[in-house]
Amino acid sequence: MRRSPRRPGRAVAWGVVIGVGAVVLRELVRPRDQQAQLIDWARVEEGALRRCGEDRDREFSPAQVQAYRALGAELAATLEQALGTGTAASGSQLYPSLQPVGRREWVRFNIRIFRQMFQPLENLERLLPGSLLVGFGQRTLTRYLGLMLGLLARRVLGQYDPALLGREPVETTSLILVEPNVQAWADKDKLPVEELRRWLAMHELTHAWEFRAHPWLQSYLEGLLREILLGRLGEGHRPTTWELVRTMTVGVSQQWKAISKIQAVMSLLEGYSNLVMNDVGSRQLPNFAMLEAAYQRRLRERTPLEKAFLRLTGLEMKMRQYVLGERFCRQVRDSGGDELLQRVWRGPESLPTMAEIQRPSMWVERLRAAA
Repeated sequence: MRRSPRRPGRAVAWGVVIGVGAVVLRELVRPRDQQAQLIDWARVEEGALRRCGEDRDREFSPAQVQAYRALGAELAATLEQALGTGTAASGSQLYPSLQPVGRREWVRFNIRIFRQMFQPLENLERLLPGSLLVGFGQRTLTRYLGLMLGLLARRVLGQYDPALLGREPVETTSLILVEPNVQAWADKDKLPVEELRRWLAMHELTHAWEFRAHPWLQSYLEGLLREILLGRLGEGHRPTTWELVRTMTVGVSQQWKAISKIQAVMSLLEGYSNLVMNDVGSRQLPNFAMLEAAYQRRLRERTPLEKAFLRLTGLEMKMRQYVLGERFCRQVRDSGGDELLQRVWRGPESLPTMAEIQRPSMWVERLRAAA
């Protein structure tokens, strides 16, 4: 059989590529004298605060703080009656207190959260001390996080922190509304601000219920996050060049699978919270239709800069999660009522895949077949 003349050339080419790649990787991971942190958190905070739109910390009066706590307690009682206690142990505290924050406090709040979540990457710093790879990561991640947090601080309305990869929620604050952003939206669209706060708080309180009423959810997501952040680099030994090559090839497929799973879970979490806030809000808020219309306008009327930023940071995908997730929850409930929808919270095996989020009938068929 005549041998193809192109095969030797191809083999040489691949050999050169692999050889050069090995040299580059070996140089990237070679320890150097200078110790470099993977992320410079002081510079992240400095850059984010510079872009957040506030030049000083915002202070809230005791009366404002108490009004927020009272609102959160009232809504928590309403939601617990509607949603139940899930799989949580009897007597578990399902709803943290609701608190107002300014933009600068939101930035610091999220930096503490990110530091907890990125803590596993400290293993990479110890394995590759002072390497070019760590130095490059520091510059890139520091700039990215500072830019992202600074711009998001101008727009985010509320947040719940489930303390993923952390020992406990950040300090005592884990459920917040960014009051200047809520007030700015109310002023811009002439919305009743008290009803707007109540509506937004329903969404964040439902997130608290999702995690605190179902303790298995946190450990499941933490496992996925560790896989995404570290893959096989978190096993505790200094990797050789070949091990890095193998991790960056074989491990990538596992990480993509983890990313797909976490996207499905986030779609469910956001969609379910939207479903609850809209169902309860339509019954309790006199101006619900006005709030919902304003929310839809807010989604449509983004500036070109905002659209570019959402695409650049991947947050455009998160906004799509709200839409797909709520549609999934509504179609499942239409197929089998609240009883069927509540089965998503039984455990990891009951969670929808991303394909099932996009085609809810697939999840319905799978769960009914397993019954």
